[in-house]
Amino acid sequence: MYLLIIIPLLFQQIQCSGYLDLSFKSDFNLKAFVNVSSDSTPLLIPFFISPNKTERLPKIPIRFDEKVSLTILVINHDRLDIDNSTLTTSFDPKQGILSPLTVMFPFSGIKINVGCDEKWYGEKCDVFCCSETASRVGKVCNSFGQLGCPDGKRGLDCGQEISKKWCKCKNNGSCVSSFGKNLREKMQCSCNVGFSGVHCEKEMESIEMMSTYGVDPKKFEIGTAKMLYDSVTDNEFSEVSRPHSSHLLHNLRINDA
Repeated sequence: MYLLIIIPLLFQQIQCSGYLDLSFKSDFNLKAFVNVSSDSTPLLIPFFISPNKTERLPKIPIRFDEKVSLTILVINHDRLDIDNSTLTTSFDPKQGILSPLTVMFPFSGIKINVGCDEKWYGEKCDVFCCSETASRVGKVCNSFGQLGCPDGKRGLDCGQEISKKWCKCKNNGSCVSSFGKNLREKMQCSCNVGFSGVHCEKEMESIEMMSTYGVDPKKFEIGTAKMLYDSVTDNEFSEVSRPHSSHLLHNLRINDA
């Protein structure tokens, strides 16, 4: 009876609670701003980057019921003929890492990670599971936010081993146990970063970013435009290797003198 009473306290789907983690890396000294908007209220965050060092902006609160718009404005570079650059993107927030596969000047790495706050799980961070309460009945909160056994275990007492053949997970996904509100156990695939689906057979979509550059017309050289196009490179922070399209150079804007 105690177990049946405690189950409703473990699972709730009443709201969502999550955040955006951003990381940047560059070969240059950069002064920049990030503008994050997920509920029509922009949040402007200044930051600095030193050459070859990672700058992280952790746990920026976001909403999951509308698109997130992200704008990165770099207002000075080591290259004197480029005044500024602006990178923009928008995406539907889902738990996981959505880093672009490629980046271009002035960045060598950009990581965009959507995470859930503590005790919140699910694609939209809208499933609540209390690990402290789960432990009272000898269980854990698994990656789905459901009552389950520790990794590799199954059964009402979590005393049995899980056989990999039960789940047939792909892309190195792991088989985990889950108990519903009626305590019926089922096996599910818990996927690694970059994959989703019942059997982890789907690759998560990465985002594409568009870049706009402002240059000083008195110092601008044709070689600068070629440098920008040639600067497209694999993202140092990309977790999954796969064929990709090129980073989009939105336009090259010449500032007024």
